[in-house]
Amino acid sequence: MQFDYIVVGSGSAGAIVAARLAEDGQNSVLLLEAGPKDNSPLFHVPAAMRYAYNAPKYNWNYETEPEPYLNNRVLVQPRGRVLGGSSSINGQLYLRGHPLDYEGWAEEGAQGWSYAEVLPYFQRLETRVDGKSEYQGHKGCIRASTMGSDNPLTQAFLKAGEEAGYQRTDDVNGRQQDGFGYFPKNIADGRRSSTAYCYLRNPPANLDIQTGCQVRNLVIENKIAKGVRYRQNGREVSVTARREIILSAGAFNSPVILMQSGIGPASQLKEHGIDVVHDLPGVGENLMDHPLTSLQLKCTQPVTLYKHLNLFSQAKGAIEWLLTRKGLLASNHFDAVCFIRTKAGVRFPNMQIALFQIAVAEGSADFLKEHAFQLQFTNQRPKSRGYVKLASSDPFAAPRIRYNMLEHPDDVEELVAGLRLSRELTEQPSLAAFTGEEIFPGAQVQSDAEIEAWLRDNCHSSYHPSGTCKLGTDALSVVDPQCRVHGIENLRVADASIMPIIPSANLNCPTMMIGEKTADMVLGKPPLPAANLPYYTDPNWQLAQR
Repeated sequence: MQFDYIVVGSGSAGAIVAARLAEDGQNSVLLLEAGPKDNSPLFHVPAAMRYAYNAPKYNWNYETEPEPYLNNRVLVQPRGRVLGGSSSINGQLYLRGHPLDYEGWAEEGAQGWSYAEVLPYFQRLETRVDGKSEYQGHKGCIRASTMGSDNPLTQAFLKAGEEAGYQRTDDVNGRQQDGFGYFPKNIADGRRSSTAYCYLRNPPANLDIQTGCQVRNLVIENKIAKGVRYRQNGREVSVTARREIILSAGAFNSPVILMQSGIGPASQLKEHGIDVVHDLPGVGENLMDHPLTSLQLKCTQPVTLYKHLNLFSQAKGAIEWLLTRKGLLASNHFDAVCFIRTKAGVRFPNMQIALFQIAVAEGSADFLKEHAFQLQFTNQRPKSRGYVKLASSDPFAAPRIRYNMLEHPDDVEELVAGLRLSRELTEQPSLAAFTGEEIFPGAQVQSDAEIEAWLRDNCHSSYHPSGTCKLGTDALSVVDPQCRVHGIENLRVADASIMPIIPSANLNCPTMMIGEKTADMVLGKPPLPAANLPYYTDPNWQLAQR
């Protein structure tokens, strides 16, 4: 079994890479996915996201080691194990990040990944069905939109931002991320835009999609990637790549596959009895995530999603979705968001606050049984770093994962400010009209020390693992700016693991951009022409917080 290209992983990047490599009909492409096909309605109904990422059948069900800076709590890590990967189970929050994120990538040695150079790939992958801006894409596979503007809580949140002295923005993915605006979602026409649905629905004959394939290791000969060994339906299979192998298995599984193939930190490989093919110290290092928690408040008016937590509303919503693709189930109900700076001297927003029109019991997937809402806040560029390591030489064993979340004092400082700034929003006249008693953390949590203690007890993951196969040219980088693995020919990595610095955004959209850009690199195409569009930074950022 020989193919021109083998792509491992069909997630946010891998599905795109495989589809683009196959689209001209000239190349034979094999796409390997460990999970099943995305046949369940869970993957296509936007409001079903909570069930999708909690379904064990479609999830890797990873956990971290006890996190030493979170009072040794273990964090769950749902990752998509299905066609489309995590793009089939995530929250459908479609954010690009700030232009200066990508300027920072370029400054870190990621040549070719500046904002002007990645913007055309963001544009190529999308169709913004509700916009006409030159910053947006209008012919791409991923259909994205904003919705929910008629909800009174949404309007109150946006107005509260203005009352607190912040700006409004007409598109947080456009010229100006800073400020308050509607949440872009990879949802349109009442359906989730996963990469499986948008790129793999009608594959050409030269694209062979195989599900239920768990990769054992890569075949490396004389430091040249030759093939892939995997297990499918209880049997061992070997396939050969005539040209290249592209690893798109995600920030956990891509480094694991590299290490099981003898590519990684030599000392760790030897510890598990794995022959060292190439000593690459950065494999599995630099693990990043966005720390997340919520301010939860009772709502004094019956406008939250709690009114729909009954069989009649849910049955009505299901029928409406089936007949029209509209109604209660056609949205993820994250409708408004803001990007702000926590203090003067921060050049661009380092805090995201998102409105969710119902409250979820902390540490659970259960909604509170009363009218309540929450402001989810997360610092966007945390400085704490963790790792992914092998647990054993068993290629199918879950890896050791540790974020060291909140190790860096700056991360704690930013989240303390995040709670204070979120509380300030609820005191503005527009949002105060809906705000009742604070449920979580509670009014008794006030001092910096009390907030820090609360954070260490309750802060958790945004499910945004990244950075473990870092792109760059320094000693801990794993791939070069063309996504080629250092020291190994015919092998690339294309997924969130290559991010040198985590973007100021949820990671689905940036990872899809990586897929689009990497596909051109593999095919030897010239990069899309740079889009030299201007972007906003607050002229008073050195002197004022807003």
